[in-house]
Amino acid sequence: MVELQDSTKKFLYMNIFSHWRSSIAFLQQYQRLNSPVDDYIESRCLKVISAACIKGFFDTKYLSAPISMSGTGSCSTWQSSPCQVLTDTLVRVSCMPDEYVQEVVEELVNGEVNLNLKCRQGRNVKGWLDVTITNECRTDRSRCWVLICLTRMLEKSVTMDRPWLELSSQYWCSLLEHVEALMKRADLYMLERLQPVKSFLEERIGGSLHELDDYLISYNFQPQTLLDLVQHFKQTKELGEQEIEEVATEVDSCLWSFVDTACISAEDFISFIEAFPESSRSSHDMLYTAIDKLIMKGDYEDEEKQKLLGLVNISKLSPPLQEKALNNTIFLCQPHVLEYVLRQHNEELSVMRDEDKQKLKEIMQKVIRASLKLLEENSRRSKEIVELQKQYASLIEGSKTVCIQESFESSPDIIFNKSRMNGCVHAIIPDEVEEAHSDTPARRSNCSSVDC
Repeated sequence: MVELQDSTKKFLYMNIFSHWRSSIAFLQQYQRLNSPVDDYIESRCLKVISAACIKGFFDTKYLSAPISMSGTGSCSTWQSSPCQVLTDTLVRVSCMPDEYVQEVVEELVNGEVNLNLKCRQGRNVKGWLDVTITNECRTDRSRCWVLICLTRMLEKSVTMDRPWLELSSQYWCSLLEHVEALMKRADLYMLERLQPVKSFLEERIGGSLHELDDYLISYNFQPQTLLDLVQHFKQTKELGEQEIEEVATEVDSCLWSFVDTACISAEDFISFIEAFPESSRSSHDMLYTAIDKLIMKGDYEDEEKQKLLGLVNISKLSPPLQEKALNNTIFLCQPHVLEYVLRQHNEELSVMRDEDKQKLKEIMQKVIRASLKLLEENSRRSKEIVELQKQYASLIEGSKTVCIQESFESSPDIIFNKSRMNGCVHAIIPDEVEEAHSDTPARRSNCSSVDC
């Protein structure tokens, strides 16, 4: 009985299913007669085509890109690829009318092909997919159908046990990469079919970012797609600190690439950083340099710059970058930065000898200059100061009298709020020092526009 089945299959493949190319060519030109014979003709042709596709998958041991046949690497041919028949079949099928392609896809999905396993055995599955989608498929509609077919077959055979992606993450990420690129120019008909595919890939890849074979930066994901992946990753349960830290490091590398190409907004950048706990980044050097470059490349308001720089923990910067950051006026205006600086100086003073007056004087001057510079910069941008200036203009006109100084002292934007500084100011600058420097040029210039 087994021999009979084998001989029957051999006969069918040699005499019927081998004519799948003719069946495809026939359906591409077929004009329906609007009679029962239409279903008969179409069903027989589609069976031949579906059988050829399934055979192509079964005969393919692993997926790999074609190898160059020349020494220069400029010429590649599918004759050198172990999946040349499969590639040719998929491309030809995807060129048929949509209703026919859809039926073939359903047959492949319902087949017994474990595409996930073949991807794990592939030597260069990413290269195979790149060549097939980019070079072999001639139209976007053809590319869409190939991606839909491969993704749905992958979904059918994927395991529900971890690790989800195992050794096939290269294939998963490449599929998402091509789907994302194609959705930018696909028509409405294909968008409706590609969106579920993209959502499925994002959910499975995002939940397994810590299991990827390659680095995230090796894929051309757009900021929004990567952000969706990160959101799915955050929903993954039972993640250790090491996995979170590794993924955060890879995401930071992608952020640097986004900043370098100026394709990310400040809002998305902040969302990426806030997606991970602060403890997931042992160093903020890359974060600070990326933010610094983002600010230089973009036209941001001071408020946006403050939000971006507020993501940086000064205690996690290396000494060279810490010194550079403290020379940045906007960075210095951050309350936690000033508090850190004052605490550092307080620690320096606590270990000094009383007789070392000269060094004490230098440190005190350093703190006072930084504080006055901060006060001047913060007051200049303060919305409350703008309102006080309007009230002062009204006062000149004799409309009303306003105590500007009282409003200035109670302004919530002044960084020297003693409750916010936890007493650090008085720990370093005594009252007599503050009074001695209250009439410095910096302070007078700062308050001249609002003095009563």
